[in-house]
Amino acid sequence: MNGNNNAARVKRELAQLSFAMDELRLFLDTHPEDETALAASNEVRQKREDVVRQYRRLVGPVNFYEAGGECSWDWLRAPWPWELEGQDDVEL
Repeated sequence: MNGNNNAARVKRELAQLSFAMDELRLFLDTHPEDETALAASNEVRQKREDVVRQYRRLVGPVNFYEAGGECSWDWLRAPWPWELEGQDDVEL
């Protein structure tokens, strides 16, 4: 069960950081010279990259562009959402 909790935590953190990156990107579209926002964007990007590495290790590819590998097609390695019903109490 601990593995499911870790995967759920990483999934939630990835969703939060992705949202933050989207918001910062939109802000920077209209405020491209804002150094504070640019620094925050770089910080969030780095944190998200770290979480993406954790997600890949625990669950699998983040999106289908990253699928594949030298030995197998790994996109389907992770369980389907309905296979986790009742196991994951964490809401995203």
